[in-house]
Amino acid sequence: MSKTPISFRVPETLWERFTAQTSALFLSYGPFLDHMLTVELPHLQKDLQGKRLSLRAKRYVSGELKRVVPEKPNVNFSVRRETAELLRHITSEHNIVRDAFFCRLLVLLRSTDAVLKYLDVPRHATDRGLSAGLEEMPSSPLGAMEAVRDDPLFYIREHIQDAQGLGLYLVGLPASYLHCYVEDEFVPGTGANRRFQRLLAQL
Repeated sequence: MSKTPISFRVPETLWERFTAQTSALFLSYGPFLDHMLTVELPHLQKDLQGKRLSLRAKRYVSGELKRVVPEKPNVNFSVRRETAELLRHITSEHNIVRDAFFCRLLVLLRSTDAVLKYLDVPRHATDRGLSAGLEEMPSSPLGAMEAVRDDPLFYIREHIQDAQGLGLYLVGLPASYLHCYVEDEFVPGTGANRRFQRLLAQL
C-alpha cells in the first residue's frame, strides 16, 4: 500500500495530551490518524457541501491558529495516497485551513468533559442522553473496540445532528482556530460582521 508523508501544526499541549492517551491505549498515532482520516474526511466533505470559506474568513482562522501554534509543522506521519489526495481536494474545494481541521479532529477525538459540556453532549452514551434509536455498543470487548474503530465519533456526531441539526465540522467550538467553516458575519472586520453587530445593537 503506497503511502505519502503529511505534516500539520497543532498546539503542543493538545498534541501531548492526545499522544499520552493513544500511548496508554497501545495505539500508534500514525496508523490511527491515517485511519481516522479515511473515516472522517467523507463526513467533512458532506458537512461542507455547498460551502466555501471566504478569503477573509480563512485569513481569520489562520491568524487565530498562528496565535497558538508554531509557524512550522510539528507533527509528521504517513497516510495512504488516496487519503492525502482526498484531503487536498476537500481543502481546495472548500478553501478550509487544513491544520484547523486536524486540530478540531484531535479535540473531538479526545472529547474531554469540558468539550462535551460545551457541546451539551452527555458524558455517557446511553439511550437516555441520546436518541433511543442509536445503535448500542457490543458487550464483547473486542467487538466494542471494532465498533469504535469503525466510527469513533458516531455517538457525538449523532447527538449533535439530533440536537442542533448540524454536522460535527460545522458546530461551534470555543476556539476560533478550530473552525472548518465560519460565516463572514462572525469574522471581525468584515462588512457582514459590522452589519451583524449593528443588528445586535438594535435588538
